[in-house]
Amino acid sequence: MLMFLGVVAAGGLLIALIMVLHRLQHERKVEAVDRTIPLPPLDPQDKQRVLAIAPELDLNDTTSTNEKQKDLPERTVEEALGSTKDWQANAREHAAAQDYPRAVSCCAMAFPQKGAFRLAAQILRSQIRVAQKQGASLDAPLKDLYCIAAWLEMLHGRLPEYTVITNAQLQQLDLRAWRDFQFDYQTLGCNHLDLLTVTDRKLITLAWGNPKQHTHPRVIYDKDLQSMLASSSDSTGGP
Repeated sequence: MLMFLGVVAAGGLLIALIMVLHRLQHERKVEAVDRTIPLPPLDPQDKQRVLAIAPELDLNDTTSTNEKQKDLPERTVEEALGSTKDWQANAREHAAAQDYPRAVSCCAMAFPQKGAFRLAAQILRSQIRVAQKQGASLDAPLKDLYCIAAWLEMLHGRLPEYTVITNAQLQQLDLRAWRDFQFDYQTLGCNHLDLLTVTDRKLITLAWGNPKQHTHPRVIYDKDLQSMLASSSDSTGGP
């Protein structure tokens, strides 16, 4: 009798193990598919956005920023960053070469798409790891990472008391000056920015200290967001 119960228990354990392994394999397949699914095509304003981004790129490491901008010849968008259709591949290529500013700029071509924010965050984390190994300053990549996380949550995060931003509104939104919007770390904090990992938050609080509070971006900046959406709608002739 005991032997029979032991066989039954062993069989049940084997079945449970097989089910767990099958589920893990299925989840990995889903994640792999998600990473390879191309994002939607960019809207017609993308070329204007990239033209605004291109002067910021590090095109010649031997000269100063002012000299680069002064001597920068007129070029097409494709010459500056590569084809807009291949922004993901271009971003990864530049990141692999540790040209992080250009890699993030390739991602900015596709803002405010979720995938563009997420890939930019991955690239910035790589930049941070390299800077840590080299003993370099983390200030610039941390600021960009925080800004990107705040933008993603403000545009795509959902709160019951706030209207969801539609895809049509997002397509009209011009984020060429995404770095210029001032997110106040002391009042916004970082606990409501889902893009940030535990490690990201530790690095940020180590660099900037503990904020006064942690709040969702829509709570603080909804009026600014609605103003931006209205301006984008007016400029494109939207409803």
